[in-house]
Amino acid sequence: MFGMFRRIYESFISPPEVPKTDNALRFGLLGASDIAYVLHPKSQQNEAEADHGITKGQCHSSVRQKHIRKSSSHVSQRETTREPRNMPKSTASRVFMIAIKPKDVLNDPSIDCIYIPLPNSHHYEWAIRAIAAGKHVLLEKPSTSNGAEAKKLFEHPVVTAPNAPVLLEAFHYPFHPTWQTFMQLIHNDPLAGPVKSAASYFSTPRGYFGKDDIRFRYALSGGCNMDLATYCVSQIRQILGDSRPKVESVTFRTLSKSEHPENEVEDLEQIDEAVTATFKSKTGAVGRIGSDFALTGTFLGMKVPKLEWAKCIAELEEKEVSGEEEEGGKQTKLGDGEKHYVQRMVTLYNHIGPVVYHSIVVEDKHSIKRDGTTTVKSWTQKNTIKAYDWPDKSDGRQGGASWSTYRYQLEEFVNRVKGRKGTGVWVEHQSSMDQMAVLDEMYEKGGLKVRPSRAVEVEG
Repeated sequence: MFGMFRRIYESFISPPEVPKTDNALRFGLLGASDIAYVLHPKSQQNEAEADHGITKGQCHSSVRQKHIRKSSSHVSQRETTREPRNMPKSTASRVFMIAIKPKDVLNDPSIDCIYIPLPNSHHYEWAIRAIAAGKHVLLEKPSTSNGAEAKKLFEHPVVTAPNAPVLLEAFHYPFHPTWQTFMQLIHNDPLAGPVKSAASYFSTPRGYFGKDDIRFRYALSGGCNMDLATYCVSQIRQILGDSRPKVESVTFRTLSKSEHPENEVEDLEQIDEAVTATFKSKTGAVGRIGSDFALTGTFLGMKVPKLEWAKCIAELEEKEVSGEEEEGGKQTKLGDGEKHYVQRMVTLYNHIGPVVYHSIVVEDKHSIKRDGTTTVKSWTQKNTIKAYDWPDKSDGRQGGASWSTYRYQLEEFVNRVKGRKGTGVWVEHQSSMDQMAVLDEMYEKGGLKVRPSRAVEVEG
């Protein structure tokens, strides 16, 4: 318990400051979301610091600009209050604002990298603008509004040119040792058979997001499938080992008029508040996801907000293993015609915020069978694993028990920009395109519209 509180304190409340190197990368932040996820990790990264030009805050009718410098964290912050162009008036006035001249951030020669946590509808435009300006880009997931935009983005000449700036879709969870350990136990372990089925669940309790949140705006490419569920889809693709699994079935729950009385009709009809779906891989393995913006439970006969850990489950096929195996600390020798089989199931709890707490539960069901049919003996081994840091740093990889997923992600981003080896964990451009293609297929299969593209011309 003490360890958990210490990790929370060092990761989120008071992350340790590190002196910056002379060639530290300077980040420009273009976004309407809370930037703490970037500010905290960068304070622990001696080769990264931040300067943001678009920020969340209260909206005012007049335009104002202020400059704040925090010398302790080397962060310069510009706050502005103008409503964005081409944005629904009701949305822009209530939810966020955009800097007077966001292009100034892109044209600032002192800025090396741009972090883009804008509404999904604006990802494509500003990613292209930033890359064209020669900036490396950390782009919030999902990368774009739809598959067509993703293809345009990742195959754009400014992105594919030799020595082009780095562009990374910011799925932060795979960079953490927890996820990599989970994947190792599934795909690269002596007792791991082929994947039989997989499941991923990630929800937030009812009331977690405000009713005027940008996630509930169709024009901004909102929806649960574009937010919480996009994590689940990404995870299922990795567990199944299939970048484009077939979408078998999808069920969406759209917004309720009683819960969102001020939303546009299109929002109510097209914004998914919850989604469940099934997939099938090329090998026939089955995947399932479940995600809900407003998860509820029952207490004393009433519906109440429900909080539960995000989790992933992988069930593997039975696999024949070595003839001798430990059972209760003893060696088991096989008799004539006997073979040893293992069927594994791995469950990972809280892979989204593993620095706070996580648990990897490995359950191996052993059986000794004669002639492949008759079970002579069976037993189950259960083990719980934690992975806050890399178990082996002999290759120079960096990490720490108090490092969040965002901190690990930032480390790899800096490594890639500086041309260093790193851990090898990355979200490839083809994977980002495949991710959006699957999300589009889900909307089409579930009877909703694919999220719209904005009519915008981008130079580059």
